[in-house]
Amino acid sequence: MSNRPRRVNPQPARLQAREGQGSESGRSRWLVWGGLAAVVLIAVVVGVAVAQTSSDSGSGIETGFAELIGQPLPPHDGTPTGVGQPAPLIRAQLMEDGAVAQVDTDDGTVRLIGFFAHWCPHCQREVPRVSSWLTDNELPGGVEVVAVSTSVEPGGPNYPPSAWFEREDWPTPVMVDSEDSAVWTGYGSGGFPYWVMVDGDGTVLEQHTGELDDAQFSAMVERAGSAAAA
Repeated sequence: MSNRPRRVNPQPARLQAREGQGSESGRSRWLVWGGLAAVVLIAVVVGVAVAQTSSDSGSGIETGFAELIGQPLPPHDGTPTGVGQPAPLIRAQLMEDGAVAQVDTDDGTVRLIGFFAHWCPHCQREVPRVSSWLTDNELPGGVEVVAVSTSVEPGGPNYPPSAWFEREDWPTPVMVDSEDSAVWTGYGSGGFPYWVMVDGDGTVLEQHTGELDDAQFSAMVERAGSAAAA
């Protein structure tokens, strides 16, 4: 087919318009009103779809830029193989607004870094439990809790994670991992939920896989406080 414009003889077109003016005018009016009705219907359908999507989505980002600076921890093979090792520094985007934040693991602050996957039923129980604990209790001086949303599966159960953390009123910063879960992998890729305690000098003190009840979490926080005061 040629891409050149098709030549049209204007005279027959004008004649045809005059000869069929009445019938063509009526049909044109029906076409116009029919077109307007279709546009309105489409707009309503799109509006409903957008509203449903907005109600099901979170207000933050799900994955993003994330990197480690330093040597990754050895893989967690069922034992805390990373204890005593220097923890790599974390640079990643924050779930709330996408700003890049940095966790300097050797700045004197003891950190409890929690890794959570939105599809994990154990994490789905742990996140609201820890969120309530953090809301009702004060962390010891020199202790900080950081959450990392990782192993994201679009379309998986409990997706998106930003809506999940928002729904559970998680009170501390949430960092998003990269699509290939670089932070979680570099911290040993322990089973979810996965906690890593890092002292103020950047050394891994503890690694925990699996759910912690309130008493266990309280005890971990207490140990972190003791490390911060040492």
